[in-house]
Amino acid sequence: MDPKKRSRPIGTALVCLGLIAVMAPAGSRSGAGMTAPSQEAGQAVMHPRPSGPIAERVAWARSQAKANRWEKGFWLGFGIRRLMGEHSSMGWHPWGGPERRLTLDDLINGRKTPIEKKIAMDQAVRGTAASMPAEARAFAAAQREDEPERLVMKEIGILFRFTAREAEFPADIRVSNLNLPFDLEGLPFVWAGMAESSESLAYLIPLYGRAAAEADKRSILWAVGLHRDPAAVVPFVERIMAGRESEEIRAEAAGCLGEQNDPKALDLLLRTIKTDLSRDVREEAVGALVEMNLPAAAEALMSFALNGADRRIRREAVRGLADKATPATVKLLQKISAGDKDPEIQEEAIHALADLPGRSGLPLLIDLVRTHPDASIRAEAVAAIGDIGGAEAVKILTDLARGRGR
Repeated sequence: MDPKKRSRPIGTALVCLGLIAVMAPAGSRSGAGMTAPSQEAGQAVMHPRPSGPIAERVAWARSQAKANRWEKGFWLGFGIRRLMGEHSSMGWHPWGGPERRLTLDDLINGRKTPIEKKIAMDQAVRGTAASMPAEARAFAAAQREDEPERLVMKEIGILFRFTAREAEFPADIRVSNLNLPFDLEGLPFVWAGMAESSESLAYLIPLYGRAAAEADKRSILWAVGLHRDPAAVVPFVERIMAGRESEEIRAEAAGCLGEQNDPKALDLLLRTIKTDLSRDVREEAVGALVEMNLPAAAEALMSFALNGADRRIRREAVRGLADKATPATVKLLQKISAGDKDPEIQEEAIHALADLPGRSGLPLLIDLVRTHPDASIRAEAVAAIGDIGGAEAVKILTDLARGRGR
């Protein structure tokens, strides 16, 4: 291999690792002028008996709004519990960090110091590991060495903005971790307490039937997809997939199935991938397949990676092989990265090797750089090594740049 031909991809990879300084284009900005929305204190009202049907809790909140003349409306929230990584979150991350603003948990339970919050998180992590040891071990095994994270049961708020008039449908629907701030827009805030998955879905699924705007339907589907309750979620999604909803709605609905880990959910996903007329819907269904922790889901993913009906399906499946990171899926990634009838899929497989947990794809990429006969494949492998980063990758790229790597 001509060392001159190797210099450009290796140099580019080193730039990505921050070892070669580059100047920003004149006039470029990095976040200049961007501001986060302001949050006013709002009025926190606690439901006196935060249990029972969500619809009844909403009715109580509406009665409070009428009695207190909340003429601009109010926010109502209730919470569910969901397994997540300790550093993972969904919601608003304001400039300057969430610690400078009141979080939803602060409004509900009183403000805690950073030390108190850390202690509470550690206790939650230990409790999750003790009650769900298999899930905690599997989660830890899938983490990259440079991204350590522990599994924890977190509290998620499902929030609705209601207007002062007796509108049938909320004016806005949001989802947020309780340990994050939330922009109440200066409106009163009613906390209706925590809810079981069945209680939450008993409110959300009928609410979907009253939604007219697609944005509202997508918001509800996003909230529904956070629940791990296949007995309720799978029939609900199946009705949507069999109906006359738009491609965007069907795609969002397919995504709800990834959390269910249920044979019926898997069957519905496979039927969707094979028969839905929309490429977007089929691609979203493959993405949901990646999220499932079922052996049959991994087998189906491997089949689609090799023999998917179109390039988008194969590309999504190949990416998912790295997320699974089993011996079988890694072996298949090696096979596709070494040679495939579609060069774009082969390139996708090379970069998927860089996404394997624990930098385990690094030796496989080094082998491609040193042994593959195609210069373009070697160049892609060099770029993927740069994506991994770290001291070992730096040394390898430096050696290659100096001609000592082969």
